[in-house]
Amino acid sequence: MMSGNDGIYRRTVLDNGVRVVTEKMPHVRSLAIGIWLNTGSRDEPDELSGISHFLEHMNFKGTPRRSAAAIARQIEGRGGHLNAFTSKEVTCYHARVIDQQLLRAVDILSDIIQHSLYDPNELDRERTIIFEEVKNLEDTPDEWVFEHFINQIYPGHPMGRSILGRRETLKAIDRSKLIDYRDKRYTGSRVVVAASGNLEHNRLVRMIERRFRDHSSPELSRDPPAETDPGRHQQDVHTNTQQAHICWGCRSFTYNDPRKYPLLILHTLLGGGMSSRLFQRIRERHGLAYSVYTFLETYFDTGLFGIYAGCEPQKAKKVLSLISSEVSRLSRQLVSTRELQRTKDQLKGNLLLGLESPANRMHRLAKMEIYTSKWLSLDEVIARIDAVSTEDVRNVARDQFDRKAIFTTILWPN
Repeated sequence: MMSGNDGIYRRTVLDNGVRVVTEKMPHVRSLAIGIWLNTGSRDEPDELSGISHFLEHMNFKGTPRRSAAAIARQIEGRGGHLNAFTSKEVTCYHARVIDQQLLRAVDILSDIIQHSLYDPNELDRERTIIFEEVKNLEDTPDEWVFEHFINQIYPGHPMGRSILGRRETLKAIDRSKLIDYRDKRYTGSRVVVAASGNLEHNRLVRMIERRFRDHSSPELSRDPPAETDPGRHQQDVHTNTQQAHICWGCRSFTYNDPRKYPLLILHTLLGGGMSSRLFQRIRERHGLAYSVYTFLETYFDTGLFGIYAGCEPQKAKKVLSLISSEVSRLSRQLVSTRELQRTKDQLKGNLLLGLESPANRMHRLAKMEIYTSKWLSLDEVIARIDAVSTEDVRNVARDQFDRKAIFTTILWPN
């Protein structure tokens, strides 16, 4: 048990390998709970691309105890929220409810991920819905550009594939494949139950023990992405859009890399909000783009750092020039002590304000457990942010921008 600026943290590992982590926040009257599975789209064989996301959808379509409508009503009808998401490395089913509804939330979440029926009629209907989701993505250029960009960053590797899958692989997924995939992936030590809010840890553990039994868990094996050729790479894609949508970036550090903290500061300083260097220079000073920002993802064995901007096609060259100028300046020059402190304060403020939400705390708990099997208090995180020096930021900029392959993807109008 640990506490500090955080709530009260506790962790239990059940005999079947399922891990339960909680953070009690006694001052709230609600809670957030998620059942996280250490499996995502990168773990799919090519011929089953999209099955993790398809499975997530189908787990809301009915169990022997509940219809699809009942699953939705039993949480939403009491003021709560029920949802799920699939990412490259994890799948999560989560609920936000008032504290009196913990048992109901646990019962529904455990029911849908273990006992869903996968009725063939529902399966065909949901497949059509996912096809519409794919079309919606393709019709949204400021999101579609990221799919092309990550495929360029991780060519020929599952990390580079769309989480949604491909039409031909989605057509081949049937009920038996969904059941087989669930039974092999939703098991034992791959399951993390994370909860934050007004709840009692031991009571939650007892609920989980009764609902998750006899799960074995094979070792999770992941092939790391191959190294990329150094230098600069550009990909031009033409589609129906009025703007040029630009993604510029490179591979980055893993979740556990200690350089993550100076990188978070660099990310915030360069493109984290209206006060950032890129926003001030590209939007405010030159008026070239409405939207410009940096993005950062950290994974088990790799990471991704990038910059997005949307602008008129004839201005794309100038935008890219200004991006190059700003990242080059970070590699060459030390940031001022004043700018560094302002960025640290912004980063810490964003962190602390975000973690007033039980849902955000639940997400943080689960990711720490999945990626490190350890808990880091907010005080420790703040200390690590405060310890970053101007030299650390410059060194990280050099690691990112001078020593890695740089990729540019541009979505152009037809």
